[in-house]
Amino acid sequence: MFRPSRVMHASARLVVGLLAAFVLATWCAPFASAHTKIESTAPAAGSTSDVPVDEVALRFTLPVTPLGDGIVVDGPAGTVAAEVASAEGGLVLVATPGEPLAAGDYTVSWTAAAQDGHPLEGTFGFTVAGAGPAPSGSAAPEEQPEDTGGEHTDGPHGAHDMGNMDGMDHDAMAMDSPASNAAQAVARLGSAVALWGALVAAGALAFAGLVLRAEDREDVPVVLRVVRGSGLLILGGLVIHVAAGSVHLAHGDLAAAVSPSAIADSLTDTTRWALGLQAVGAVSITVGARRTVPGSWLAILGGVLVGAGHVLGGHSNTAEPRWLVMSADVAHLAAAATWVGGVVAMWMLLRRRSRDGRALDAALIGARFSVVAAVAVAVVGAAGVVLAVEIVDRPAQLWESTWGLLLLAKVGVVVVVGAIGAYSHFRVVPRLESRRFRQRSARKAGNLLRRSATRETSLMVVIVLITAWLVAASVTD
Repeated sequence: MFRPSRVMHASARLVVGLLAAFVLATWCAPFASAHTKIESTAPAAGSTSDVPVDEVALRFTLPVTPLGDGIVVDGPAGTVAAEVASAEGGLVLVATPGEPLAAGDYTVSWTAAAQDGHPLEGTFGFTVAGAGPAPSGSAAPEEQPEDTGGEHTDGPHGAHDMGNMDGMDHDAMAMDSPASNAAQAVARLGSAVALWGALVAAGALAFAGLVLRAEDREDVPVVLRVVRGSGLLILGGLVIHVAAGSVHLAHGDLAAAVSPSAIADSLTDTTRWALGLQAVGAVSITVGARRTVPGSWLAILGGVLVGAGHVLGGHSNTAEPRWLVMSADVAHLAAAATWVGGVVAMWMLLRRRSRDGRALDAALIGARFSVVAAVAVAVVGAAGVVLAVEIVDRPAQLWESTWGLLLLAKVGVVVVVGAIGAYSHFRVVPRLESRRFRQRSARKAGNLLRRSATRETSLMVVIVLITAWLVAASVTD
């Protein structure tokens, strides 16, 4: 006889065990310092120079690519014309004014892209008090105690024109303007839309191939229509992401961001590859989803390309050891897609069957998918622990940084969804399989399973939204 109390106790032990493993692994493992942040500046933030300044230099912990103008210096007379260049293989960005900076207060605004494609930006200030001779030679970035920025922002990022100082409004206050913040939020929403489409497309394909059998062949085209629609959703999300990211990089200036050249300038080589793979994959999914799974080989290939684009543009792209982190990221994404897309596909299938008044063996469908989902959840948890251990520099970042707080929020929602899935597996499916329940209408069985899938789908939307903000957030801020 099935006893709910045993299920509750087993589920509680499972949740406690997973959380304990997560905390223990995060706390005890050796952490990798693989996150790009600004290390020092010359002049130092908040410092006062007694002589004119002939260059401004920023040193980073890992190589970066300047975005847009890279470094913008604003002084008493407005924006200072300067040539921006990279040095030491991208570890240092240098802005050289046409003339040494004279006495006055100066604000430096900078934008750059990390190796994983994520943009960084920040501001700092310094004062020139003297009018003596300018220092000779190159200034070495100095260590400074003050925070000079370095927060990951959302949106595309990339190739730059080192000498271009005429394109955008460079007011440092515009970097945190309502228009710029709104564009940043829209860009992250576009990322969430594209990620949701990718998970549903890949997971629905897996559902059609692993859960549906010969007796369900009339339902396969229904699931594959969901796959085609998801391909279009990915394309729409990418367009929103690129356009809004360009507006954010232009600090909310629409006129400066809508031109093709401005959008092209907002993309680094890494981002072009990441978004390009996703776009090609989305097109392949849209045109390649046919009426059968074997006939949808192009859509399957498209799902692989979209996944490769997501991995290429993630935080794991710079973490070490690369083979372990990348493998964990691939496993995490594949398992999440199988879980999320499978739940959505089952919900759509049950809903359509109920609407059309067709009979459905809900117990059989539920039992098959619960096995697949259980494996997927286990892989998601294991891969997630590996990624957290390798990406986080120190355990305190889990509660001291935006990235860490978002990760904890995501883990919390995932635990809730997992609990709902466990309830379906241990409680709902056995009930549907019972002889007494089978004597009732199949419609009621389908409705019971659909309600559970509806709850999971709603929470999974929340997980994807958090993930979009998580990918764009800085691990160190």
